[in-house]
Amino acid sequence: MAQGDKDIVLISEDAAFNDRLGAILAGQPGFAVTRCDASLARINGKASDLAKVSELIVFKATPDALDEADALRALIASGGNARILAVSDSRTPFGVAHGLLRVGVTEVVPDTIEDAELAKVVGRLSMPRRLTLTAQDQHEGHVIAVSKARGGIGATTLAVNLADQLCGKKRRFGKSETRKVILVDLDLQFGAVAGFLDLPPNDALYSMARDRVEPDSVFLQQSIVTTPSGLSVLAAPEGFMPLTALHPDQMRFLIGRLRKMYDFVVVDLPPAMVDWLTPVLEAADHVLIVSGTSVPFVQQTRRLIDFFKDQNPSLKIEVIVGQEKKPLIRSRRHVEAAKALQTEFRHWLPPDAKVAEDAMDRGRPLSETAGGAALTKEIAQIAADLVKSIGVSTLNRTASADRPGR
Repeated sequence: MAQGDKDIVLISEDAAFNDRLGAILAGQPGFAVTRCDASLARINGKASDLAKVSELIVFKATPDALDEADALRALIASGGNARILAVSDSRTPFGVAHGLLRVGVTEVVPDTIEDAELAKVVGRLSMPRRLTLTAQDQHEGHVIAVSKARGGIGATTLAVNLADQLCGKKRRFGKSETRKVILVDLDLQFGAVAGFLDLPPNDALYSMARDRVEPDSVFLQQSIVTTPSGLSVLAAPEGFMPLTALHPDQMRFLIGRLRKMYDFVVVDLPPAMVDWLTPVLEAADHVLIVSGTSVPFVQQTRRLIDFFKDQNPSLKIEVIVGQEKKPLIRSRRHVEAAKALQTEFRHWLPPDAKVAEDAMDRGRPLSETAGGAALTKEIAQIAADLVKSIGVSTLNRTASADRPGR
């Protein structure tokens, strides 16, 4: 073993699992691997000794993994500094994986994770504890919430394509801008984000509410889908879900974890005002309200602004005029609407039903189906203005947690 090598212990009765991990680590310099072809319970005493001199212990989590909870507790209490990584097979229920984290396992990843990604996780967890909290790890992303004065005004179109634009684009010439972005559909009853991107509905939020669990790395690994363009998505459930099913603490934990993983968290808000929206608004940097300029629109938008400000007085709120082309000269109605809302209309989403419907039918963002359309360009400008306002132009960082998705 070379001086300075990181000691890693592999524990599993599955020899093929140890072979795979051993092969992955063998191709990475700086690792010294000790292999134990047995269960945690069977080598409990030896594992405790190894924990005192190792940086990381990796074991395979089976559906019966919680039967070894006592062995895990003894391992954690052994006095060493080793972190513990569980690699769960496809048969392991979510509840078992979550239980391992409660026992004290540092992180749980599925065995379907790619070798290169698993090597990254091992490398990160095997770092000395004093080196793991870097400035990048402490970074928290920005939350952009999208609301609407009524349905059909284009709020979900804005949320989906704003998230796509915030991802940044790789340029053929010049410096590329890439950011990690997740789109979260919190319209639990009528969420349409999945349909906009040709993704299946996701019952993860329903399961979170039903089981009363706080979302951890395992939950997110199993729940978040990444599109071919690189946008991560947490879609709404397929069936109707009571709006009161979620708890504010669950939402606070979810948003907090996503902020540590992504540069931008774009949230499509529900049309109803519920108590678990408070943590979202408290964490938000901006709220974009898609509205109109007629009297009913203005009245509803005024109510939304007052509610949002009551939850977070420092919140930056912008009203986006939907389904209307930006006029060369503002009419009296436009002037009076802006005055009533105490705002300036900077962005207008032009009506272009054909372009929007074609993108929805193809399950692709506007940037891929109609890059030159006026609607696409306006949403791109909104994204650029947000990036400029927040003060981040290019965020090519490695998140403290690996990008989940499938």
